[in-house]
Amino acid sequence: MVIWWILTIGFLSCLGLLGGTLVYFLKQALHSEDATRIDKIHTE
Repeated sequence: MVIWWILTIGFLSCLGLLGGTLVYFLKQALHSEDATRIDKIHTE
C-alpha cells in the first residue's frame, strides 16, 4: 500500500513540474509588452 502512495506523490510531483514549466514558457512566449515595443501604435 505504501508503494501506491509513493507512486501517486511522485506522479503528482512530475505533473506539477511539467505544468509549471509549460505555464512558464507560455507566459514567456505570449509576453504582451513585446507587441507594443515592436509594433508602435501611432496616435495621430
